[in-house]
Amino acid sequence: MDRNEELINTRYDALMFAQTPEVAKRAAKALIEAVLGDLSAEIPLEEGLRQVCRKIRPATDARDQARFEAEFLELAMAPSGLQGVGDDPAQSATAGPAQSRKRAA
Repeated sequence: MDRNEELINTRYDALMFAQTPEVAKRAAKALIEAVLGDLSAEIPLEEGLRQVCRKIRPATDARDQARFEAEFLELAMAPSGLQGVGDDPAQSATAGPAQSRKRAA
């Protein structure tokens, strides 16, 4: 694997596993810069992500490409670490057993 490909994979992984929107956007910008180079400074984040997706995950079908791009944009806008946002994990973890005990009683 050449150095540039390794850099792109590292930046892609950072985007995939971002835990906050701020981290996701920084990772997205870094990935766009790694793939598009100097062009990255001239285009908005969303368009940059679409162009990156077309380069690293091209599809022959237009509908598949649109779906891939939408999924890619979602990584930057709603990172995987934010699934279930609004749910307090501590609260839901303690609510489950308490509710079970109430039902059993």
